[in-house]
Amino acid sequence: MDLMHLGSSEIGSETRDIRINSQSHKATRDEFYTNYPFFKYWRRESNNVMFSLPGINIYIHIPFCIQICDYCFYNKELIQSKQQVDEYITYLCKEIALVSERLSLRKRRVNSIYIGGGTPSVLTQKQLNTLIECLHKYHTLQEAEFTFEAEPGTFNRTKLNWYKQIGVNRISMGVQSFDDEIIKLSSRKHNSAQALNSIDMVKDVGGMSLNIDLLSGLAGENNSTWDKSVDTALAQPIDMLTIYKMKSYANTKFFKEGVHKNNIQLPSAEEEIEFMTRAYNKIKEEGYHRWSTFAFTRNQTQHYYAENTWRGQDLMAYGISSFGKFGTTNYQNLNTTKLYYQSIDNDEIPVGRSYSLSVKDQIVKELLLCNARLSSYSKQEFESKYGFDYFKLIPDAVDELRNKGFITESYDDLILTDRGVIFGDFVSRVIAESVKEVLGTDSIGFTY
Repeated sequence: MDLMHLGSSEIGSETRDIRINSQSHKATRDEFYTNYPFFKYWRRESNNVMFSLPGINIYIHIPFCIQICDYCFYNKELIQSKQQVDEYITYLCKEIALVSERLSLRKRRVNSIYIGGGTPSVLTQKQLNTLIECLHKYHTLQEAEFTFEAEPGTFNRTKLNWYKQIGVNRISMGVQSFDDEIIKLSSRKHNSAQALNSIDMVKDVGGMSLNIDLLSGLAGENNSTWDKSVDTALAQPIDMLTIYKMKSYANTKFFKEGVHKNNIQLPSAEEEIEFMTRAYNKIKEEGYHRWSTFAFTRNQTQHYYAENTWRGQDLMAYGISSFGKFGTTNYQNLNTTKLYYQSIDNDEIPVGRSYSLSVKDQIVKELLLCNARLSSYSKQEFESKYGFDYFKLIPDAVDELRNKGFITESYDDLILTDRGVIFGDFVSRVIAESVKEVLGTDSIGFTY
């Protein structure tokens, strides 16, 4: 219908009525929209947010290792010489300076720092001090959570005191297993005695919280060896116990020899579920608090780096192949040393690939990473951020999770049952996938 040729009687007729979702709407000219939400909803509580620079988080990747573990899929290389590491630290500092200056980061407070790898504990004191001096020059580091990955057998009390001097207040130690045979099958160089000694050293030096990692599903694992590792871990003076599911990626020896060639025996999916169930029961008996669906603490210790980044705070990624986020863009640095160095020599930020998140992507990402995983995350937190209750958006999915015993009967919050904890990422995926579908088809058509 061509409005240019309509008469006033036709414009004013019943054709102005439309029906949407069984409700009638009449076309009027009563409103002239200039903003949303309407001014009556605006409050003073948001004023401070407008004038405060949001904090950032920092990840620094140190790729060097004294061993290549058969399950490891991260970017890593065997350490060959001091000069090899010196050169990398030089370029790392150049990248920090380049990114901080280009993105005006000095005035943004650093909430958390995570130095991972690889094996950061292979760094010498001079290499470490050079890196930290650079961080202080180009960032505002005040009362940040500072995590340092340290592998058993690669540090001593002297190194631990270095870490304290530069501000490290959290050590994360990849123990993976306390059974020597399982350790050998993963091509790791330490043994259980060295791991126990390393734990004692951290606690003796003091001033740093301690997390240790176990991997459920390593080659050769059975109920007996797994129980031994979990029992040993729970007997230690640690602050957090993290249990990751071992997953065989295509770039690992476990995949080539265990999945592709079947030369080594990897536990089945059902066996790994049994491992996690046994561990969870033991953890509850010891009175640990659930920080996430795979990490547990007995003294309310938090891991703010993970919480901050999963909640969408900016993450500045430094070093080869590291992952970060700036604004609404996820990115990964170049993943070869040669290209990483060349980019910095050309005065270019060494980003290899990126993805700009739509509002829908941001919603789905937060539901996937925070919603069921983090015990500190609430449905009310999501509502205040995105403006809707996802329970009401996907009632069928919520009812199905409730009926199958993954979540409780609560409508005020998402509360996992014991079964829901074991299958926490599954619960997250069901909710994120359902919301994604309701919000409509998107450009990438991602499936889980």
